[in-house]
Amino acid sequence: MVLTVVSIAMYIWAEHSHVTKKAPHFDDKLAAAELMKTMMDSLRQFQYANGIFPDEINDPNLTALIGQQYTRITTDIGDLDSKTTALNPNMAAVFINYFKEAGLEEGDIVAAGMTGSLPGMNLAFYAACEVLSLKPIVITSVGASSWGANDPYYTWLDMEHRLMETGLISRRSIAASYGGGEDLGGRLSPEGREYIRKAADRNDLRFIEEPNLEASVALRMSIYDDMAEDEKIKLYVNIGGGLASIGHGQNSDLIPVGVSSLLPILNYPRKGVIHHFSESGVPVAHIVNIHIIANNYNLPRSPSPLPEPGSGSLFSEIRYNLFVTVIALLVVVATLIAVLLFDRRLQQMDRPGADPDTLV
Repeated sequence: MVLTVVSIAMYIWAEHSHVTKKAPHFDDKLAAAELMKTMMDSLRQFQYANGIFPDEINDPNLTALIGQQYTRITTDIGDLDSKTTALNPNMAAVFINYFKEAGLEEGDIVAAGMTGSLPGMNLAFYAACEVLSLKPIVITSVGASSWGANDPYYTWLDMEHRLMETGLISRRSIAASYGGGEDLGGRLSPEGREYIRKAADRNDLRFIEEPNLEASVALRMSIYDDMAEDEKIKLYVNIGGGLASIGHGQNSDLIPVGVSSLLPILNYPRKGVIHHFSESGVPVAHIVNIHIIANNYNLPRSPSPLPEPGSGSLFSEIRYNLFVTVIALLVVVATLIAVLLFDRRLQQMDRPGADPDTLV
């Protein structure tokens, strides 16, 4: 009975003795998530101030960062669930993980190709760069898939400009293109392409308009090289499905999600910027399937309300207190030994002629 009571008591003690263990790079992750939330708040306030209000059905968190289903600059059919999942501020911590995995240090140059399709991941990228004091060189394909930054009058380039004005980011895109088919605005109307040109003009950006995709890829590589000057680019990041970046739509599924030191050797239909960087020995990060990323890091899909910065296993996890567990185990073992010795003594005492004073 004593052994039973002690065992149950030690089990309850160990079971309810938990400690919270912070994940690696906790402070950087938390700072990045908080900065991303601040960026989102700033962009939302700017939208509200200009009389633009979100659709409460498709944007239940009222971020004002969910676009429309179709506009003049919509290039593809997009997944609303991916757009809302990407707006979790803790996505910025995912980029901290990626950058640390790639071995980046303060002052390193990161080249990036992004689109208007995933403003949430674009914000997460910039937030992580700011926290780690990295130097991003970004080229944006302005066209966006459904529910992305597809407002012709408020594109991703305009959002970047707003963030620069408020001092939340220190760098923004250095060049832009249409995006879409052949990176020439394929599937867009002439009016849609004109809206994109105007967005680049009002943001004073160099515009890439080459005769074909291969030429666009070559020019981008040249721009990255010129902007890096004598410094080495330490990582290339692709966000979204821009063809100049990934080469062909099928490559979106062929390229592994996350950081790769070298892309798999496959028969890619066409090669983009990400392939050229990988072939030159530069690690690459492919950010496109948001559901895979969310599953990998235990982030909720389409959360409502949005999680607070710093919540989830990306930042910390609850574990059993090993010290308490060991002590509880030792107590149970000691009690068991004591019971066995006591039982042995009773058995010896039951023998005929046994002397209690000599029993062990």
